[in-house]
This record gives sequence, C-alpha cells and structure tokens, in this order.
Amino acid sequence: MVRPSLARIGATGDGYATDRDPYWGSGFFIAPGWLLTSAHVVGKGGAGACRGESAMSVTWQERTAADAGQEPAVDPWRERTGTGTAVLVAPGPQDSRSLRDPWPFPDLALVRVSGADDVPCLWLGDREAGPRTPLGLYGWSVQTGELGLRNGTGELAGSDARALLLAGSQPVGGLSGGPVLDLRQGSVIGVIKGRRREEGVAVPVTALCELLDQRESRRAVREVLRAHDLYHASRLGSRSAHPDWATFRAALPGHVPSASAVGVELRTRLYGHLAQLPPPSGAGEVVHLVEDVKERVCGERLHSLLVRNVRTWREGAALLYGLRALEPGGGGTLVDLDAVLVYAAMVARRAAGGRAGRVDRERLRAFTTWINAQAAGHRSWAVGEAIRALLDGVSGPTGWREAAGGAAEAPAGSVCVEPTRLVGGAFAARTDVLVKVGAETYGRHPWSVQLIYDGKDVTPVDADERGVPAEELARVLREPLARALSQGDHGEHLAAVDVFLPRRLFDLPVDEWQLHPGPPGGSPGSGSVPGRHPEARESVRDADRDGRGAAGTAVAYDLDDDFEGDFEDDLDDERALPLGMRRTVVIREIRRNGREPSPEWRRRWKGALQGPLAHGTLHGRSPAEGHLAGTRAGGRYPFYGVLSAMGDARVPVYCGPVGRGEGYAAMRDALRSGHPVVLWRRDRHDHEECRDFHRQAADLLELARHADGLHGRVRELRIRLADPATARAHGLRGKIAVLIDPPDRPPYGAETMRPPPAAPDD
Repeated sequence: MVRPSLARIGATGDGYATDRDPYWGSGFFIAPGWLLTSAHVVGKGGAGACRGESAMSVTWQERTAADAGQEPAVDPWRERTGTGTAVLVAPGPQDSRSLRDPWPFPDLALVRVSGADDVPCLWLGDREAGPRTPLGLYGWSVQTGELGLRNGTGELAGSDARALLLAGSQPVGGLSGGPVLDLRQGSVIGVIKGRRREEGVAVPVTALCELLDQRESRRAVREVLRAHDLYHASRLGSRSAHPDWATFRAALPGHVPSASAVGVELRTRLYGHLAQLPPPSGAGEVVHLVEDVKERVCGERLHSLLVRNVRTWREGAALLYGLRALEPGGGGTLVDLDAVLVYAAMVARRAAGGRAGRVDRERLRAFTTWINAQAAGHRSWAVGEAIRALLDGVSGPTGWREAAGGAAEAPAGSVCVEPTRLVGGAFAARTDVLVKVGAETYGRHPWSVQLIYDGKDVTPVDADERGVPAEELARVLREPLARALSQGDHGEHLAAVDVFLPRRLFDLPVDEWQLHPGPPGGSPGSGSVPGRHPEARESVRDADRDGRGAAGTAVAYDLDDDFEGDFEDDLDDERALPLGMRRTVVIREIRRNGREPSPEWRRRWKGALQGPLAHGTLHGRSPAEGHLAGTRAGGRYPFYGVLSAMGDARVPVYCGPVGRGEGYAAMRDALRSGHPVVLWRRDRHDHEECRDFHRQAADLLELARHADGLHGRVRELRIRLADPATARAHGLRGKIAVLIDPPDRPPYGAETMRPPPAAPDD
C-alpha cells in the first residue's frame, strides 16, 4: 500500500547516484501531484530549489499489469519520473548564509510534481498518536551502497518539544522526508527527520496544519489538505488497480467497533464534505464547537485539560472519536457517532450562516443531504430528530424522514436522548486568557499563560518557571499568547487578556504587544516566532548528513482557492494590531490575587460595579499639580489616608508611571486601601500635559459610568491615541494603562472528579 506513494528526490537527471550524488532524500504523495518531504531534503538543491527557481527530479514506482506469458521473476514495478518545484519550504531562509545543519523545525516542504496527478496518495492522520503506538518507517536509502526501498518497524517512544521520538528501526541516510505510519490506524503521523544516538526523530504531521497560521504558507497548505480529503473521498467505491486506503484501514485493529462507532468510510466521506466548506476562523471556533457538541450529547460540560491547537474542521471531528458518556462509578456508553453527526450538522449550520457568501450552495446541499441520510439510519430516534432540527432551513428541502422513506423508530434497547437537549441554543460560554508574570528572582521573571472558561475552569497553555528578563517578556510570551487567544476567540467573542504583574512591572506596555510583529507581508518564510524550547535540536542530526542544508522559503504560487483573497490579508492585519486596540487588556496585581480578598477590596468593587464612577487623584493633590517626577514619597504610608477616604466608586488617576518613585508608593497604598480600578499614564511626558490627561480621564470615567463600561471606553481611547492627528485634534494625551482587578477567584480543584471510562479490549 505504501510503495506506490513513495518517491525519491534528487537533481534533475536519471535520479541515480553519480559522482555528483544527485540523490537528496525521500518524500511521499499526499494529494494528486503534491509531495510532502523534509525542508532539508529540498535544501540540498540550494537556495534556488527552496525558492522554486530550480527544478528537482521526483521518481516513484507504479505496478504494471502482468502479462499472462511473463515469468514470475519479472519485476512488476516500473519507474516514472516527474519534475518537482518547491511551493513551500518551512522554515524559510533569510539569505544564502542561513543554511543550517540540523535544519530547524518544522522542517517540512511541499513540492508540486508534474505528471503525478494519478499517483496513489497516503492518508494523513487527524489526531496525535499515543505512546507505544506501533510504527512503520518507509523511504529510499543508499545505506547498503545500492539505491533501493527501505522499510522498518518500531514504536512511538514519546516526544521532545516539537519532535516525535522513535524506538526500534533507526532512520538511515536517505530516509529523511519519508512517512512514519501508524500501523494500527493506517495513517501518516510523522515525517522522518533524522536520528539521535539512541532514537529516531520525526516531525509530527500535525505541524503541517500549524503552517496555516503563517501568512506565507496558508494558501498552499490549505489547498493541499483540501485536495487530500477530496482525493480519498473520490476513491470510495471506485474501480482501480490500487485498493483505496479506506478499505485497507477498515481492517486494521485501530478501527474495531469497540474503539469507535465512526467507521472509516464515514470519516472519509465526512472529510470530503468538510473540505468543500470555508475553513474555520481559528482554533477557538473549532474547540468551542467540539465542547458544545460534548455537552449536548453527554449532558454535561467536560472541558479538556489539554489545549487542542486544531485549525481544521477535520481535526475537530477527530477530537470526538471514542467519546463516551460517563456513568456513575466510571465507564460509559460509546456516543462518538452521535457526537460526530451532531458536529457535522452544526458545522453545516455555521457555514450557511456566518459564511453564506463564501459557500457553494450545491456543495452545502450535498453535505446536508448526506448528513440527513446518516441520521435516518441512526440507532437513536432522538439523535436523528436533533440533526433534522439543526439542519432545518440550512440547505436542501429533503428531511431525514423523507430520505429514509418514512419515519424511523428507535430500535429496542437503544439509548434515547431528548432531542431538545441536543439541539438547544447557542452556548454562551466565554473563554479568556490569563497571563501571569512573577516577581523577579535573580534577574528573571517566571511566567505562565492560561485559558479560563466561564470565569472558573482554568487550563494551562504554557509556562516557564525559570523565567526571563523583563525586556524579553514581550518576545517570549508572543507565541503562547497567540496560541491561547486562538483558542479563546470564537463566534462574536474576542478573548480578553488579564495580565497579572508585580507592581514594578505595571508600566509594561502589554496593550501594545503584537501577535505578529511588524507589518503584514514582511520577510517571506519567516516562520514561527522563536520560543523557549530547544526544539530537540542539540543532538539531532539529519539522516542525510552528507548534504548541505539550506533554510527554505515560501514560494509564491498561483493556486485556485475559493476561500482566499482579501479576507486572509485582513486577518493578518488584525493579528498585527496592538492587543489593546482590538481587545480588552487589563492589568491585575499578582501578589494580592494570591491572598484572600480584603473587605475593603470587596466593598470597593461592588461600588465600582454600581457606579457612577468618578475621578480622583492617586496622590491626593489637585490634578493641576501633576506628579512629582523623580521624587521619593516620604513616610511609611504616605497616601493611604487620602486613598482610604475616597468613595467606593471614585477611581484614583495618576499622570505618570507607577513602577518607581512617587507613583510606585501611591499605587501600593491604593492596593492596600482596596481600590480595584486605577488609571495612569505610563509614558514619560512634560509636566504641563497632566491637566489635559486628568481631564480626559475624568471624561472617560463619566462616559463609562461603571466598571463593566470601562473596557470599551478604554479601547476606544487607545485607538484614538494611536493616531497622532486624531489625538492632537481632540487634545488627547499619553499612553493610558488601566488596573481592573476584581476580587474573584477561579475555584481551582473544586470540581467533582470521576475516573475516566475504561478502555475497551481490542
């Protein structure tokens, strides 16, 4: 099954080793005419090959029709060769001097191959494989001195940062770029990268979907994934000399009915339909839809303890495979088929609603007709009725009853669920982001990024207890913050960002941080922002060590994509905006949030919620006096008295930074006296500007009226201040920072814990 999809890559010519050694490595077809391989394999052709300026030779084998008179010893395989052009190489090189060995992650490349539209394609996995998964490794090799196919077996030993670790057969020279196959599921889970001293290393195939986050690679990756799913769906029931992967996979142990009620054919057809729809807006839309489906089917909201960084509809469906409705005492009933069909109906409903202008009505009609047909034959009348209600009016007049030829009755002994619970309305759960930066220890600040669901359920995204210097926080937090926000944004909800800081860092310009640094359309192929992980690079050596690697780049390519255009540019523009201009960004004090809230804090927060908010000064003097720059406040509690005497709805305002000097002391006393809301100006400025700043702060508080109204008003002010001409025309001053610190507490560990259902015996 694997052999017809394997290819070897080399310099243009006959593809065999010569004194120039034109053989570079392996690859495999994942869609008609599309080859997936390692970036360092393409890099052996130099910068020109990475940029798509010079071609490469791609050779594969196909089975010949044996003649009746042929001897059995005749080789039934013949070779074909096409010309390949790199469309995407990631990560991208900045210049010819950035050729590195070992190649950085994700170390992936997509190659367009002429004359290969009829080559059989492998099936890409839709979810991560677990430890000890039996694996097959495939590719071409010259290890024995002769160029030939090589395969071996092993198991998934674990992971290290972004790499998969392989035990058993070790990758050898030439295997780089070949597939790592899950032998239980029959799906590709990785691309061979190289080896360490005791283990092999592969790039997870999910890294291909991660490239959807990058402007330079999004279009090519989306086109290839779409072509992959459409190819496999078209192969179902077709007559061909090559058996289709769905038939092959259905007989594997990973697809027994006790593991999942969602059959291979149903998955393949579902993915083919999903590939025809506009893509989701981000991970948050998929993840929240999956959580909604779980609640509808299982009857309770069970948030995942892991961050699911999914980017496609197919990955969302895969999160539901094996789902069980928990029962008292453990165990549960397999309900994944119910969940997947409800998920499909909800995706179709969303496509017909928010994306009506970008969806092909005939394709949507075909999808809803297929879903109705599946619902008609479902064991549970309630599930079928719920799906019919979800699809009512979406597309296609044929309901599931008509598709079934009449009303379906629930079989005896089936589990019936109320249709109203499965249909319901849109769930109002919101997800926001918590960024926590600890106090300085030996010049470094520990940090963490978390998701919080409905203000109570907390899920970790990333953390570094060792920490980084304060000036490195913006760079280091960019990637985990972007990942968290992609999970939190869904529907009409933009995730808010609560940044917990020590008082010394209150002037950190968190509202000006950007998820995508620089203007859109910067250097191509720039890849992901460097993170803290070493990316398993210190001891990895590429399997093709003798070659000279070259960092790759995304190459401009004219692809036909129904869903691309200005929308993608707008999306990048939004991500490049400063955080505070697009979403709510507030500062909270990390130390007092680690203690039980004081009575003053609770009382003042209640007053701030009720309003109306009024202006006060943090230092207790007249606004015209401004702040005392460079002076040190005298006494142990210099401002506590005047701040304690303020009304509960009065907000202290300070015209200057609060991370040092008088502002630092005044902020300390404001927190001691229980103030939950403080406004200040964090940038340096002339003393004469303070009167105008206090005036605009007073106007802002008057318009906001109460604490909940502050978020939108502060964001509007930041937008106006970002434009110098607008700011001058309205007499606006400074860069405003806001502390909104309610005395709430997520109930860590307060939820009821139950054992997971037991895994079925194969």
